[in-house]
Amino acid sequence: MKIELKKYQQDTINALKQFFQDCRIMGAKVAYDKITSENVRAARLGRLRDDYGYRIWDTIPNAPRVCLKVPTGGGKTIIAAHAIKVVADTWVEKENPVVLWFCPSDTIRRQTSDALKNPRHPYREVLNEQFDGRVKIFDIDEKFNIRPSDIANNTCIIVSTIQAFRHSNPEKYNVYRRNENLEPFFARIENIEKVEGLDRDAKGGIINSFANLMYIHCPIMIVDEAHNVISELSQKTMPLMNPSAIVELTATPQLQNNTLYNVRPAELKDEEMIKLPIELYEYQEWEQAVAKAIAKLAELDEVAKGEKDYIRPILLFQAQNENEKVNVKVLRDYLVNTENIPDRSIAVATGEQKELDGVDVFDKGCPIKYVITVEALKEGWDCSFAYILCSLSNIRSNNAVEQLLGRVMRMPYAKTREADPLNKAYAYVISDAFGSAPKELIDKLKNKGFDETEAKNAIVNNSSERIGFFGRSELNKIDIEKPIKAEYLPATIQTENDGRTIVFTKETTGADIEKLAQHVSPDEFDEIQYKFPNYRRSEAKPSPAKNGEKFKVPHLKVELNGEWLFPEPDRIFEDYDLDIGRLVRPELTPNEFNIVEQGNTFIIELNGNRLVYSYSREHVELPMANVEGWTETNLVVWLDKHLHQKDISQPKMVEWLRCTIEYLISERRMTLAALMTAKYALADRIEAKIEFARKDVRPKWFNTQMALFERESRVMLDFDNGFEFTESMYDGQEMYNGNYQFTKHFLGPFKVPKFDGKIDGEEFECAKTIDRTPQVKYWLRNAKRHRKSFWLPTSTDKFYPDFVALLEDGRILVVEYKGDRVDSEDTNEKKMFGELWERQSNGKGLFLLAVKPSYIGLEVFDQIRNKIDSKGN
Repeated sequence: MKIELKKYQQDTINALKQFFQDCRIMGAKVAYDKITSENVRAARLGRLRDDYGYRIWDTIPNAPRVCLKVPTGGGKTIIAAHAIKVVADTWVEKENPVVLWFCPSDTIRRQTSDALKNPRHPYREVLNEQFDGRVKIFDIDEKFNIRPSDIANNTCIIVSTIQAFRHSNPEKYNVYRRNENLEPFFARIENIEKVEGLDRDAKGGIINSFANLMYIHCPIMIVDEAHNVISELSQKTMPLMNPSAIVELTATPQLQNNTLYNVRPAELKDEEMIKLPIELYEYQEWEQAVAKAIAKLAELDEVAKGEKDYIRPILLFQAQNENEKVNVKVLRDYLVNTENIPDRSIAVATGEQKELDGVDVFDKGCPIKYVITVEALKEGWDCSFAYILCSLSNIRSNNAVEQLLGRVMRMPYAKTREADPLNKAYAYVISDAFGSAPKELIDKLKNKGFDETEAKNAIVNNSSERIGFFGRSELNKIDIEKPIKAEYLPATIQTENDGRTIVFTKETTGADIEKLAQHVSPDEFDEIQYKFPNYRRSEAKPSPAKNGEKFKVPHLKVELNGEWLFPEPDRIFEDYDLDIGRLVRPELTPNEFNIVEQGNTFIIELNGNRLVYSYSREHVELPMANVEGWTETNLVVWLDKHLHQKDISQPKMVEWLRCTIEYLISERRMTLAALMTAKYALADRIEAKIEFARKDVRPKWFNTQMALFERESRVMLDFDNGFEFTESMYDGQEMYNGNYQFTKHFLGPFKVPKFDGKIDGEEFECAKTIDRTPQVKYWLRNAKRHRKSFWLPTSTDKFYPDFVALLEDGRILVVEYKGDRVDSEDTNEKKMFGELWERQSNGKGLFLLAVKPSYIGLEVFDQIRNKIDSKGN
């Protein structure tokens, strides 16, 4: 089954493609700085950008090397499979490149190799589609089975570990030893003795080794878990294979990794890849933790019966070491004899006991529901039915918790479940100091690709389970070593026990808490920061969502081919046939595309930028293409395949390309050899020209089409199947954490998604205004690009209004705040579709584009009041 890329995966690949395209023109360092400085991507990199810059390894100065940060569970392998084609087309410019794919361990190496060899595996399907089925996969143990015809006619991928190429022990790692099976490769290479950089024997002769074979073919390198291979030894090892480019993937990049793009964990949650948040329960007694975890599993078991897909929730136990109190034997005996769990439902997976080996835990007949381990599960074991982690070890010192946490975070079938409890993960831990477990789990999540804020948002402490440590009322009390002088203590904070206990009150604010920082120890302030928000939550009244209130907003739909569908741009454009011949002349001017031949060198000029192609090894670029046997028709066919456009029919595309090539040869006097050599650059230039024309015409066509649909009554609002907002819809998202406490937010005051811009900026002020409006029953901060948020179409994407409110009279008010940015085409288009939604609501919906008071002379409150008082359109 072919895997459709998630949006964050496609965005990652797009960033990689842009980097290598720019890299050919301006070099790796400038291309990297350009891309990572763009507003959206720079903000995405956040603190990863600090002091980064592009780090060049002196040992491979001409090989571009960038890293893609993808959290655990984000599909690094599928991204890597797509990355090969990107690099092959935009940098290496080879139809069939050689690829070295490095895995972090032999276990993962074998699993990756098996998956890539399997013609029915999604990873292999991607590669087959990209390279027309001409793909050969070799495990590093099969390296001497490669034949010259394999490399000549196929994309050859060799799956290995970096350890196999360590030069410190060439006897062990035989990639550097002579092998007679490889002699045919070296016999075909003319003047091979003149090639510098190859390994030679004592007499100066070139060794027919696998490492030398790779050096000659300049492989693309894919490096998984790349943070592990940035040591000096790895920097010395990489150049021995003479890579043309290196693409690294990891959840936890280091400074040396040249992080190009950062996938946020919230995006995995939005795309239904992982379970978030993680509900955390702390206990002092291990028996209590075990019993509660088993009870939670029984609860999830019952809930799972209502799901359409088969799900058997599994509980992972982490026992203590053999010489400790709650070792594997003690825990298993307890489960069987005290908790009455059938022994056949338990599997032990440790170094000595391997009861999961060969077991298909997804099989409906599999009885296993409880897995006991100590250090970590077998590498590569992956069962998305794992929902609960019960760790009985010291999570502060045990790194296996990090791996086990990842096991319970993957979402079954990568699809949100109907029952909300099945969309979360659960962690039950023992702790001798209340509050230490959340901090430790946050650190573990940071090692899985979460930043500090994301990790904090991913952990939900369950206050109902805190009685084992102290009563609920004590959440507002902190014992301190040195009393604080009265003049330094905010009026909203009280003291007890001669000033050695500080007490929060309902009036205490976040700003008051910050004032305590300089008067208590760092550990005491950590406890204050931990307890205060939990105290506020315990005192807050239940949100409308928690109380079972329903909040549903109708979805705009259009009728296409007899079916009512969401008006997503790609769907609307499915039947659109872009007449490229009428839209764009089949010409490329000298300013757009030019080739200057200078001896053995071609200089290609693209919009003022220059690419250099040469036979000389002094250049990074590969030698010019072999054009023997090629014709103009061959080039047109190649371009048509390379530039496949969904909205341009093939006959129109082929004819336009034929005219373009004819123009370049007849009118511009370019040779076929030159065009063949520059075919990748030519394809990029043509694609850019088509896209520029498309951006000009598609919005006009889309908006005209939508207006036509409305006139023909082919537009409607679906009230029955609209957007339904639920209590957990934004769990795991970054939330507003300022001092102001909203009173009418549908999800409650502690579940308000963060605002754009400053924490107290214009959008925040607009939210306060909505919160204070008497006619508003409750409202929602509508998070952008979240799969459960309300959206309206635009000609290019989806539009997520800032706020959605339910009025006391039952009407729905949608508010988009624009400040003074009201004259752009983007804003006008959003306003147009908002008003279309309002017109189709028959008075049940209102849309307001709110602006700065200075822009129209009305405060935002008055703009909202006037809209509410109107009857709509």
